[in-house]
Amino acid sequence: MKITDLMSKEAIKIHGHASSKMDAIEQMVSLMYRQGNVSDKEVYKEAIIKRENLSTTGMVDGVAIPHARTNAITQAGIAAMTLPEGVDYESMDGQPTTLIFLIAAPDNGDNVHLQVLSELSTLLMDHDFCEDLKNAGTPEEFLSIIDLAQSAKHEAETVEHPEVLAVTACPTGIAHTYMAAEALEKKAKEMGVSIKVETQGSIGVKNELTQEDIENAKGVIIAADKNISLNRFNGLPLYSCPVARGIDEPGQLIRIILDGKAPVYKGEKIKVDNNQEKGWHIPYKHLMNGFSHALPILVAAGFISVLTYSFTFNNTQYFDILNVLGNILHLFVLPVFSGYIAMSIADRPALGPGLVCGYIAYSGYSLKWTYNPYDALANSSGFLGAIVGGFLAGYLVLAVKRLFKNVPDMFDGIKPVLLYPVLGVLASGIAMTVLNTYLVKGHAFIINRLYDLPLISVVIIGASLGAMMSIDMGGPINKFAYLFANALVFTEASNSDVIMAAVMGAGMIPPLAIGFSTLIFKERWTKEERDTTLKNIIMGLSFVSEGAISFMKKDQKHILPACILGSFITGALSAYYKCGIKVPHGGIWVIYLMTNPFKYVIALLAGTIVAGLIITYTHKSEN
Repeated sequence: MKITDLMSKEAIKIHGHASSKMDAIEQMVSLMYRQGNVSDKEVYKEAIIKRENLSTTGMVDGVAIPHARTNAITQAGIAAMTLPEGVDYESMDGQPTTLIFLIAAPDNGDNVHLQVLSELSTLLMDHDFCEDLKNAGTPEEFLSIIDLAQSAKHEAETVEHPEVLAVTACPTGIAHTYMAAEALEKKAKEMGVSIKVETQGSIGVKNELTQEDIENAKGVIIAADKNISLNRFNGLPLYSCPVARGIDEPGQLIRIILDGKAPVYKGEKIKVDNNQEKGWHIPYKHLMNGFSHALPILVAAGFISVLTYSFTFNNTQYFDILNVLGNILHLFVLPVFSGYIAMSIADRPALGPGLVCGYIAYSGYSLKWTYNPYDALANSSGFLGAIVGGFLAGYLVLAVKRLFKNVPDMFDGIKPVLLYPVLGVLASGIAMTVLNTYLVKGHAFIINRLYDLPLISVVIIGASLGAMMSIDMGGPINKFAYLFANALVFTEASNSDVIMAAVMGAGMIPPLAIGFSTLIFKERWTKEERDTTLKNIIMGLSFVSEGAISFMKKDQKHILPACILGSFITGALSAYYKCGIKVPHGGIWVIYLMTNPFKYVIALLAGTIVAGLIITYTHKSEN
């Protein structure tokens, strides 16, 4: 269905004028009524106003998209108006609105129109498309511009056989994954190359590569900081690199595939090209593969545990249910963490041995201690044990594979499902049981150091880890600080919730500081930079540090030190105020689960304002 199927010339007003937001809404409702989509104008107008009272639909770039779903709508429709003089529509960027689309949706469960409306919203993100609409001279020209843009979008999306394929993924699957995909797609468009990028992020696999795509492509780029299953690419030229190169060097990666410089993948363990690959990258990749799989479980476990003890239940059964769910989730964190480290090293046969080692770490079982499921965490070797167990299981399974490398081909069918996992479990399980005696002691030593720490020590830890959160914006140092805080909060050791809150707050500062600067000091930034204000504020509030990366690339010399200082201040103040949280993600949206939430806001504001002011007056302005 075309967007224009929901529109008509009667519902389009060119070169309109509105004295206020309410005047604009009344005119738009009249246009929709004229099109025949509204049975009751007043009911529909009230629904539009009710929606506006929740939050403005005035977007950026002079565009507003008011909408409502109500039984006063007989059929889905769209009305539009251009306003050369603009109107104050309370838009997110504070600029006058010059283009309004009114969307009418019937409240009857019919969602056929939603895909069309989604396409319209996507098109309106294109500045040139919006400008063409604003400059249209007649309703017919207005409709024609929409038809041409939608047709061009469909043609771009329906390339039968993309020349280049790519897969992007990062440990947490939140920012780098999609930034790399966007960079590759944008560069491919500039080069006139057709590309299809599969993202493996926190919301699952999107834009999945099909077998037909693979059979007809010239090659595939794997830009990932966690292990990706490569079996489907057997026989295809494949180039693997860290996800950061997908963001920084998309053109070079695409050229490697086009020039035939990527080696053909034949099922062997591939080497990741990291421009003189550093030795730490391989274990880091294995570690992050385990962490990315364990993190959602850890977040859910922390959230449910906080809920369990933060609220009073009249019915004890509800309390018991939440308590059991929280305990079950905690049980899975270390085995999953360890299991996916091992799987990253030696593929699927190592998953079982890794899970076993992770559970041994959780239970604390060793030669000197008899396993007691009711007293597991008291003797756990924690994340320390899970990390050691994951690498132990992975490399022992690799050793088993090499041991049976020359076994006759007739046994190939039973090696991955019987020999490798069984021998891997025996070897790694016994080794882990022996090692765990010392790992439990090491873990206890670390945790005991956190008990009864003086306030100054907690502040120093919070400030130091806070600064580390901004040093490389989602890179290894950032992830180390975050993993350290997660490991502590999992143990529920003294001060662990304070350290977790400090780390999370510090990680929110870079995008918040940039959003603060582009919002308050607009004259010092270009229009393109100002258009990222809302995105950076939302990413910052959501604890996604990577939102600042694009700005960092332009002026790292000035922006990076400012962000590090801002994160240092927030981490220190958060720890000083004893703000604490046991949920390791969520940003401002989980502040109601935090101790001393108002002081936490003060810590965030302090870091944001200091970093934002330094950025404002030191960065290189392009205006």
